[in-house]
Amino acid sequence: MKITQPLLALTTVAALTAGQAAAVDVAVNGGFESGDFTGWQQFPSGTQTVAGFDPTEGLFAANLDNTNPGSASLIKNNNVGIGVVNPGDPITITFDARGAFGVGGVAFAEFFSEISGGGTSASEILGGAPLALDPDPAVWKSFSFNTVAGPDVSGGVTLQLTATTGADPSSSASVFYDNVVIDVVPEPTSLALLGLGGLMAMRRRRSA
Repeated sequence: MKITQPLLALTTVAALTAGQAAAVDVAVNGGFESGDFTGWQQFPSGTQTVAGFDPTEGLFAANLDNTNPGSASLIKNNNVGIGVVNPGDPITITFDARGAFGVGGVAFAEFFSEISGGGTSASEILGGAPLALDPDPAVWKSFSFNTVAGPDVSGGVTLQLTATTGADPSSSASVFYDNVVIDVVPEPTSLALLGLGGLMAMRRRRSA
């Protein structure tokens, strides 16, 4: 079968678009399989540990065990995806978590679009609220959030996970995290427009 130029152009556009639409996981050591917090920046309150805490995958998971009132124990997969993530790119963040809380204890997942040299162009609490863990502290729950990169991601993106306590002296938060994925889908718009522009030019030549 003879393939016409317009058909070839459409095929090329589709191929380029499909290729560019493949998700790229920019998380570093998302499963904690290094056996430590390599790739993560730590802001400890209480105890932070990587060990074989009945992980959802692999051998390891992380635990943030915070018993200090009015504080946030947190870890950051920070400034990842530099040169990969672009402004407006769709991003899907997934991870598994389980844990238990004392009075006022909560856990948050926060996401930041970073500017090179400091500052952020966008920030959000994923889901807009504390994480709703399974009532059974031994049961892992999978979380998935869809967002988009901010208008400036020259410094990459950052995912922050916490175990946060309230002001009550008996407040506590012990949260386990595992299998962290930050999937970025580079937008194929520019390639698609380029290919369609070529297709329209060929159609105009054929009409002339």
